[in-house]
This record gives sequence, C-alpha cells and structure tokens, in this order.
Amino acid sequence: MAVDIYQTGVSGLLAAQGQLATTGHNIANVNTEGFSRQRVEQMTTIQMYSGGQFYGTGTRVTDVTRMYQEYAFKDVLINNTEKAGAEALYNQLSFLDQSLAGVNEGLASSLDDMYQAINAVVDNPGNLGNRDLMLANAKDITNHFNEYYSALEQETTIKNRDIESRADHVTSLTSGIAELNQQILNAGLNGSPNDLLDQRDRLIQELGQEVKITTLKDKDGMISVMLGGREPLVSGNQAYAMEVRPGSPDSQQTELYLSNPNNPEHATRVKGSQALGGEMGALFHYRDQILGPNLSDMGKVAIAIADAFNEVQKQGVDLNGEVGKNFFTDINDPAAQANRFLGSNPNISGAVEITDTGKLTGGEYTLKYHGGDYMLTDITSGETFAINAADVANTPPSTEQTINRPDLGISITLSDVPNSNDEMQIRPTRQGGNDLKVELNTGDQIAASGSIMVDANKDNTGTGKVGVQVVEPTPPATAIPEADYPLTVKVEDDGAGGVKYVVTDKNGTLPALFDGQPTDGSITFGDVQMNVQGTPAEFDQFVIKQAKGSGNNSNALNFADLQNKKWLDNGKSTVTDSLNKTAVEIGGLTRNQRVKAEAAGAAYNQSYDRMLSTSGVNLDEEAANLLRYQQSYMASARVVTVASETMNTLLQIR
Repeated sequence: MAVDIYQTGVSGLLAAQGQLATTGHNIANVNTEGFSRQRVEQMTTIQMYSGGQFYGTGTRVTDVTRMYQEYAFKDVLINNTEKAGAEALYNQLSFLDQSLAGVNEGLASSLDDMYQAINAVVDNPGNLGNRDLMLANAKDITNHFNEYYSALEQETTIKNRDIESRADHVTSLTSGIAELNQQILNAGLNGSPNDLLDQRDRLIQELGQEVKITTLKDKDGMISVMLGGREPLVSGNQAYAMEVRPGSPDSQQTELYLSNPNNPEHATRVKGSQALGGEMGALFHYRDQILGPNLSDMGKVAIAIADAFNEVQKQGVDLNGEVGKNFFTDINDPAAQANRFLGSNPNISGAVEITDTGKLTGGEYTLKYHGGDYMLTDITSGETFAINAADVANTPPSTEQTINRPDLGISITLSDVPNSNDEMQIRPTRQGGNDLKVELNTGDQIAASGSIMVDANKDNTGTGKVGVQVVEPTPPATAIPEADYPLTVKVEDDGAGGVKYVVTDKNGTLPALFDGQPTDGSITFGDVQMNVQGTPAEFDQFVIKQAKGSGNNSNALNFADLQNKKWLDNGKSTVTDSLNKTAVEIGGLTRNQRVKAEAAGAAYNQSYDRMLSTSGVNLDEEAANLLRYQQSYMASARVVTVASETMNTLLQIR
C-alpha cells in the first residue's frame, strides 16, 4: 500500500503543479488582448481493487480548458463590425460637415458682397470701380467653388489610398488566419492549442473591424471565414487575397476583388458598401454615397449661378456698346458635356447637355442598355426611370442616340448604340464647381445696360406697365433686326369689350409683329419678351428701342433680382437656399451618424463585457486560486513524504 500512497501523492503533486502553472499563465496574460482564461480539468485515476475493496489511486489532468463561449464571441464580432463602421463613417462625415460649413460661410459672404457691388452698379452703371468690384467678388465665388471641389477630389484620392491599404491589411489577416488554421490542425492531434485559438480569434476580430464576416467551424478545428456570408475569405488553410483595381466606368472609383488562391487570375468583384460593412464599408459608402453626391449638389448651384448670370448678361450691352458676352463659363461647353458622361465601352462616347438648371436635382445616375431599352437609376436614392426604345431619338443616317429627360433638366447623347448590358454613369453636375470660371476680363464688359428698353407715352391714361428683355427666339421665329427698331406698341380695342396689343416696326409694316392678348402676362415675338402689368387703356402707347453703352441700368437690375429669385429645385429655392439645404443635409447626416455610432459602441461594450465575464481574467480570483493550489501542492508533497517514510520503516524491519 505504501507504493500506492506514493503514486497517489505524486499524482496530486503533478495536478497541483499544472493548476499552479495555468493560474500563473492566466495572471501573466491578464493584459494580453484577446486572451481567454484557462482552467485545468481533473479526474480520478483508475481505482485499484484489493481485499474485496476499491481504493483510489489519485488524480490526473485530463485537459486545459479555454473559458470560451462561441455565441458570446460571435455577438462581439457582429457588434464590433457595426461599431467600427459607424464610428469610421461618423469621423468622415464630421470632416465633411466642418469643411462644408466653412465653404458655405465663405460663399454666403462673397454672394452678399457681389450683390452689394451689383446694387452699386445699378446706382451708377458708368462707374468702372463698381464694375471691377462686382467682377472681383464673382471671382471670389468661383474660387470658393473651385477650392471646395479640389478639396473633395483630394479627399476622394485619400480614400482610394486608404481602401488599397486596408485591402492589403485584410489580405495579411486572412493569410494569418489560414496559417493558424493549419497550426491548430497540427497541434490539435496532441491536445487543445488554447493560445493558438486565442491568436486566431484575435485576428478574426481584427478582420471583423475591417469588413463584415461570418465564421463556420469545421470538425477538424479549422474555421472558414465568409465575407458578408457569401464570398470566401478563408477556407481551411487557404486564404483569398483582396485587391484593388480601377473602377468601371470610372477608373478613379476603385473597386475590390477577391482572388482565388488556386486560380489567381480568376477574381470576384465585391460590390456595394452594404455587403462590405465595417471600416471598409464605411469608406466605400462615404466615397460613393456622400462625397460624389455632395460634389454634385454643390456643382448644381455653381451651374445655376453660371447659367443665370450668363442669361442676364447676354440680354444687355456693355460699356463699349457690345452685346454681353458670357459672364461665367458656358455650362454646355463641349468639354463640360463630355465630362458628364462615363462609359464602360471605349467605343461609345457621350455628352450630357443641361437643358433646364431649375430641374437639376444634383443626382448622379447609372444608365444601362438592354434590348433596345435603357434604364436610368439614381445612384443615391435608387429611383429608376425606364426609357423605352420608342423614346430614344435617332436621326438617320447618324447612329447617335439621344435621350431627353426634361423632368431632370438634361439631355443625353450617345455616339452609337451600346452593346447589351453596357453600363454608363451620368454625372450632370459633379464637375460644376470645378468648371465655374469668370469669362470677363474687365468691368466694362459687364452688360449692365439692357440691349432694349421701353418708354411709355406721356399721354397714357391707363396703369399698364411694360418691361422687355431679349430671349432665345423659338423656331421658326428669328431675332428682330436692328433696322426695325424702335418698335411701337399700341393698345387697341379687341372688338369684344377688351383691349389688345399691336406691335409694329418703326415703319408700321403690316402684318404686325404681334397682334393679340398676353399669355400669363407675357408677349413674345422674335427674340423680344414683353411683360405686362397693370391695366392699360385704349390708345396707350409704348416704344421699344435699343440701348447703347451705359445708357440705362435695366440689365443691372436683372442681375440684382437674382439675389431673391427662386429658380432652383423647380422654382422653390434661391442660390442661398440651395447652399443652406446642402449644408443642413450633411449636418443632419452627421448628427444621425453620431447617434448610430454611440448606440453601436454601447452595444459592443455590453457584448464585450458579457464575453469577459466568462473568458476574462479576474486577478482576485486567480490570487485565491494560487493559495488553494499551493496548499494542495504542499498537502500532496506531505503524502509523498509519508509514503517514503512508511517504505523506509518497512525496509528497516528485520
């Protein structure tokens, strides 16, 4: 029995030694990220039968258990992805919100200064100083738009680099997980490699910060990792590489691909930030759904400013008596139209013409062709516009395809019929902030004077007032020749108890240029639009004549009217309103994202604390275990001593 007592004591020593070693390992790794507490599992050894009784023979260590709950870890993994993505997007939106607030403030100040300068020109149209100041303020406005566009373009480039860097990091993480899978498989033949399992979980958590993943555990201990539950990232000991390639149709809008380790030439495109999740998904969402549309919103305002000022400018004459030239760059310059179209087919070029700035939404669209029909999709809202083949204009023998969308204020022209499933991007306003430039060189080129003006006869008895402006003549009408001026407007009896307007040239040539009633208070003949207010009396007369040089300030008044004119967003917004709307939208997105980030952080902390309650190291508990296992070790050592002394006593008997 002494030998049996000795073996029992030794087994207790070895078990206590293992307990002490494991406890020490827990304490040593209390600050090791991702470490899971370990516990020694014991059970009795095989009992011995002697003298009709069973006697215990000691204990043995069966396993070193990793204190780990898979469901708790997966909960942490999910919340960690949400937290990382929400916080990353909030940080990016905060930057944009601050940038836009600064630009908006600068633009508002420059616009106010320019309208003050315009009012000065109205008061004294012949003063060159006032004109130069108006031009200088206009250049300040263009600088604000140009600088904002450059800043966001640079931000896009930075995000592309960040995406590429993160793709490389994801590849290194998947490689590390695959390598640990193999090591765990090899080590698992001899026991449970707890520390290797912790290392793998730590890499999986880090990968979960980058992208949204799901994991599947194999019976051999390996873990397969799926991107968004669909595309494989890790399969056993094989890792898929994530790489960045130029986008299509926009090469600057880089895209992600997953490369098969067994066939590197075959790669799968990863589309959409929703599928990605995490910080990588936040980057794509910010670049594609925030930066691009925000540039288009600001570009819409820039295009509207250029169009409105150009329209007013060409209605007047400058100090040199010349018809007004474009104040800003032509919004439908051929290069600008071409830059609004991006196609995946190199054989198909295109152009996008702005037909109505008031109808522009600031949206960006995807145009797809299939079976003769087109589908136009708003990238941000997802709203679709079906375009049947019958609605596409063709002018044989030309192969051009023209798609008119008056409801969106644009017309799209393609050089040829696309191939089926060709994809194109339509960006009507993204370049607007960059294209905005002042075309005038000196203040005397500002067309402050109207090219035509109207005088009422001093003997008029009615209250009618007439205003005139030059407009684009509607075909087949043509511009009124200069030789026909001055024009005479007479108010005559219409034969039905009312009055009508009769407009003739200076020679009174018949038929009259116009003979009838106004439509919605407006009369148009040739390139002249006459606006009528009040109640004229029969026999009242007006004279429309051409103005020269700085003869009047009627066109400067038209410039001043632009400050409060609502022509954006279908006549609902002024320029200032539209700028404020864009700033408010970004501010609202930023505040909402902050709430989401805080909620995601709280959910993560709860799940992390729940996981730590099982797998975390408690120093107080471990200190108590040290004392307990130390006493166990000392007691087992005493058993060995007793067994040894008993054996010596037996050996000394003679």
